[in-house]
Amino acid sequence: MAGAISASALLVRHLLRRPLPAADEQFILQGLTHPVEVIRDKWGVPHIYARTEEDLFFAQGFVHAQDRLFQMDANRRVGSGRISEITGPLGVESDRFARTFAWRRAAAAQVEGLMADEETRRLAQAYAAGVNAYIRAGKLPAEFLMLAYTPEPWTPFDSCVWGTVLAWGLSVNWETELLRARLVEELGPEKAFDLTPDYVGDYPCIVPGAEVGPRLARALTDAYRRAMDELPVGRLPAGPGAGSNNWAVSGSWTTTGRPILANDPHLPPIFPTLWYENHLVGGRFNVTGFTSPGVPGVIIGHNERVAWGITNAGPDIQDIYVERFHPQDPLRYEADGEWLEAEEELVEIHVRGRREPLQERVRYTRHGPVISGLIEGEHRHLSLRWAGYTTNNHLRALLQICLASDWKSFRIALKEWAFPSQNVVYADVEGNVGYVMPGRVPLRAKGDGLLPAPGWTSEYEWQGWIPWDELPSAFNPSSGYVVTANNRVAGDGYPYLLTGEWQPPYRARRIADLIEALAPLDVAANGRIQNDTVSLLVLRFVSLALAQTDAEMLNENYLAQEALALLQAWDGDMRPQEAAPAIAYGWLVHVTQAMLTQAVGTELCAELLGQERLENFPGNPFHEIAFELVLRWLQEGAPDWVGDVRPLLAPALAGALAILRAELGPAPAEWRWGDLHYVELHNHLARIPGLGKLWRPRTLPLGGDGYSVSQAEVGPHFPPPPVHIIPSCRMIVDVGSWDNSCSTLPGGQSGHPASDHYQDSVEDWLQGGYHPMLYSREKIEQAQESRLTLGPAH
Repeated sequence: MAGAISASALLVRHLLRRPLPAADEQFILQGLTHPVEVIRDKWGVPHIYARTEEDLFFAQGFVHAQDRLFQMDANRRVGSGRISEITGPLGVESDRFARTFAWRRAAAAQVEGLMADEETRRLAQAYAAGVNAYIRAGKLPAEFLMLAYTPEPWTPFDSCVWGTVLAWGLSVNWETELLRARLVEELGPEKAFDLTPDYVGDYPCIVPGAEVGPRLARALTDAYRRAMDELPVGRLPAGPGAGSNNWAVSGSWTTTGRPILANDPHLPPIFPTLWYENHLVGGRFNVTGFTSPGVPGVIIGHNERVAWGITNAGPDIQDIYVERFHPQDPLRYEADGEWLEAEEELVEIHVRGRREPLQERVRYTRHGPVISGLIEGEHRHLSLRWAGYTTNNHLRALLQICLASDWKSFRIALKEWAFPSQNVVYADVEGNVGYVMPGRVPLRAKGDGLLPAPGWTSEYEWQGWIPWDELPSAFNPSSGYVVTANNRVAGDGYPYLLTGEWQPPYRARRIADLIEALAPLDVAANGRIQNDTVSLLVLRFVSLALAQTDAEMLNENYLAQEALALLQAWDGDMRPQEAAPAIAYGWLVHVTQAMLTQAVGTELCAELLGQERLENFPGNPFHEIAFELVLRWLQEGAPDWVGDVRPLLAPALAGALAILRAELGPAPAEWRWGDLHYVELHNHLARIPGLGKLWRPRTLPLGGDGYSVSQAEVGPHFPPPPVHIIPSCRMIVDVGSWDNSCSTLPGGQSGHPASDHYQDSVEDWLQGGYHPMLYSREKIEQAQESRLTLGPAH
């Protein structure tokens, strides 16, 4: 028996090591026109040197595939609704969701725009050719052998379908429309307004009630959670609380007089990480930064003159419509008193191990797919309109940004940015800093997009997009810096509706405070800001709660006396090695649950706050609203229908302390936030039965919370579930002194578990460290680890 286990381990080890790139490799490849040099530095970052742009992007496709081919294939299957083909029934729910929500149609809309532009088409096809060259000439990753299948050739559609999944993850709004509809139905518009302050109180409640109802709203969000929970490989690049930070400071704030730009996107702990660092040199391009395997170009980074970073802006670019279909004809629906013919698509989902494919019929109205088709037996009809379904050439924007040389050319490049809208910060070698929010944001004839709208009338139709020149932007603001952290983009004076849903301002406020407190700034000071773990929200809660708690109710609780003393002295820093953060967060969670239960009852409270793990919820979780309600009700008093909430404070603290004692022992001074607050890094095969047992998750204690600059989001439960949103990469650019820039990943460059670069950056990332983000050829050659030569086959 022991011998068999040993032999199996040796076989697995061989399979894992077989596809690793050699120290110095050479490939002769059909499709190249000139030799290409790829220098990998000691952190596994490939610096690609090519003569022509076609060869450059061919080589990028090749090295992406060399390090991340299985991840790329899994990602395109997620977006195409084809996971079941390799995993069997495990992938059916996610495939049904992807097909019903028409992700393939959104990808086709991108491809249509891409193929119509000669330059973008040429580079996208070169990239795909490079991926295919590796599939033909390289060694397939072990995952393909373990799952016994061969990847299909790569196409520009595959790049676009993964881009669609990225966009979807950053575009979510449909689920909060359903949430509001349900609250209006169950509680009435006045109470719903009290619970969701962004809801406009005088919005006409035509649709909620019998038109949508709580069952359908709940069923659709449950279908989403089920699809994501059962997704066997790959992960969606989004989740509840997902956010990001970026900022650019002018030379007036730095030690050198040069601008500094920083960016740290916050996403789920995907492993291998979503990002891949890459440097591209050839033709007009000399650009470096973070890329997404499967997509050509650089998404965040810098070239010789400008640097840029992105965070999600979050404007509302999705609307739910309630459709009226003919009672005798399921393909005819009402529009302005007439019956229009719906398009119907027969979708086949091929399931491994099943002889016949599953079949789904997806209908499309003038707004988009009828998503309520996911719910068996549902007689009401909801369709989804999304900016992502419209023809665009989003890839051109990514590539043109890489070529921008100044603010003017940068803004011109962003005109092609279709979706999702981002907060893009900018800095250049001339000392300028700026901000722009590009993307297509709909102009609504009526309504604000916060509730489902009637689809049978054109009163609520989209009437084009906010004009490009009138999207929010700033250039060299008087403050000398720009900061974004998914907070509100524009003030009340802005003439267009962007959304009624913003993430709370705590991260943005803390970043601005630290910029001013730590100035003059160098790269290290910006790293300190990125790794800051102070939670202004939890600190605000503790301040309000301490002032209003009835201490007499806790007189006989010795734990409470020690806990209160720790909180009185606490500075709001969610350090993993301290007790106060654990006490504070536990108290906040218990108070939130108690107050919401008092307001809406146990059952609805439990549903609104989720069941323990939130990572598979849609993107706008109710607990962020609920935490703000706690603060508001403590500061201003709760509505009359809720009642006095202050008596709940003392019992909530006692409840949190009882859990802490059970989990961490009887001595508060020995409690540690990091013992409860941690992230699990799972290999992407972890959910596959049998194969998943080959990899144990790597568990890391984390500081911070969902409101600290170094975001580490957990759900509103205590003890908290594993962290489900983390900084997915960190980048700090010293503009003009490019070799002085730095970066890090919560993992490594390689997707091969046997590679030295599979998780070599984890400790640096965890401890707030970075590696040099090299740009000059001289520095790159000094840090060279290996060299790959690609030659043309002629």
